[in-house]
Amino acid sequence: MAIWFTVRLDDRPGSLARLASTLGDRGINITGIVGVAEDTDGALMLTTSDAAGTRAALTGGGIAFEEHDSASEGMPDGFADLRSGLAQRGIDVDAR
Repeated sequence: MAIWFTVRLDDRPGSLARLASTLGDRGINITGIVGVAEDTDGALMLTTSDAAGTRAALTGGGIAFEEHDSASEGMPDGFADLRSGLAQRGIDVDAR
């Protein structure tokens, strides 16, 4: 079962790079990613090669996040619809 991390990025240049560097500096690979942006609001959902390491990296880097397992009823609003839409196109976000 995949662990998804939801991160809200600041609306400024380098926010995504900061997140990627925080993970990359610890040797953590992003294995799945979905981004949603509307005006200045946005969220990035990702899975990684190391859930425990991701948790530690985000916490240590001062990056706020929410964590959800792929089978959880507590997924962020809209994720079920997004997952359904991707499935209709033959994309399985739970694949491991």
